[in-house]
Parts: sequence; C-alpha cells; structure tokens
Amino acid sequence: MRTTRSHWTGRAALLSLGALSACAEPPEYVYGERVTDLAFTLCDPEMGIHPSRAALACEANPFGRGVGAETKWRVETSGGPVAAFYAWATVLAAEPTGEHQFYAASNLARIYRGALADQDDLETVREMAIAAFQTVLDTFPESVSYDATGTVAFRLATPAYRGIVDLGAVPTGGWVLVATADAGEQAVRIGQTVPVEAEAP
Repeated sequence: MRTTRSHWTGRAALLSLGALSACAEPPEYVYGERVTDLAFTLCDPEMGIHPSRAALACEANPFGRGVGAETKWRVETSGGPVAAFYAWATVLAAEPTGEHQFYAASNLARIYRGALADQDDLETVREMAIAAFQTVLDTFPESVSYDATGTVAFRLATPAYRGIVDLGAVPTGGWVLVATADAGEQAVRIGQTVPVEAEAP
C-alpha cells in the first residue's frame, strides 16, 4: 500500500510539472551587440538635437529601446563616439536635459573630428554638433554636469560655447566669453551677471 501511494504521488507530481512546462513560454534569448566599432549612420540631420526624437526611430541606433542611467556613462567612457552619441541622443529624446544635450553634442564633434561618418556626411555632422552645442546655450543655459566623483558640479554653458568655436563657428544669441577673477573664462549672455562656476575637468 505504501508503495502504491508513493507511486501515485510521484506520478501526480510529474504530471503537474508536465502541465506547467506545456504552459510556460519558451525563454527569450538576448544576444549582446558589440558597440565599440559602430559606424555612424545619418538617419536624420536633427537627430540628437532637442526637441528631435529621431534617434528612437533610427534603425542604426542599438539603444532604440532605451538606455539605463549607468549604461550611458559606461558607453561614454568605453563605447566609442558613435555608440556614445546614439546613447545620449536616445536619453535626450526620452528626458530632455542640458547634460544629455551636451554629451550628444560632444560626441557628434568627436565623430566629425575622427571622420567616423561617410565623407559626404561629415559637414552635416559638424553642423549637427554646432546646433547641438547651441541648443545647450539656448534651451538649457543653466544646466550642469558633474566631475568623476559625482559631487562637484560645473555649468555646461562654457564648454558648449567653446565646442562651437572649436568647430569653426560663432555662438549666437548674445553669448560671449568673459574673464573671471581667477584668470579663467565663462560664457555668459550679454547683460547677464557672471555666475560663479567650477571649471569643467
């Protein structure tokens, strides 16, 4: 009798497991993608410039489904300029901030300087970088980023201004560089008081 009970209990357990297996969805496999060698694809000349959301529809963008708060910094550090641009353009489309705009602009400039786009697209990439830096000045003038420790904030207006100049253009909107008491320079709008800011690292 004991054997029979054991036999039926074991059989019931196996049948239950079989039923659960039959109902379970097959696992979805997610494969990693190498992003360090990405080629830049010019999907839209407004991509990565607020308020454009073109990055979300660009098939060449490996981050079209979103980018995590830590992931964007990892890609910025070691993913290369193309991957970093796609990451920042993606988070900019989802969450418009001056920091997101600034790093999208910076990576466009790196793509241009490194000739990491088709030769025919390089001038457009330069113009995109200029427009992206200008958007930091026009739309996010008081935005900040932080140093590697995450504690010291610095305003992004000055490096955005310099980014435009380094690309051979002139910032618009009344922005100028003024001398600071510590022999540095800060970008301000004409008529604006000079803010106290830490220099970018």
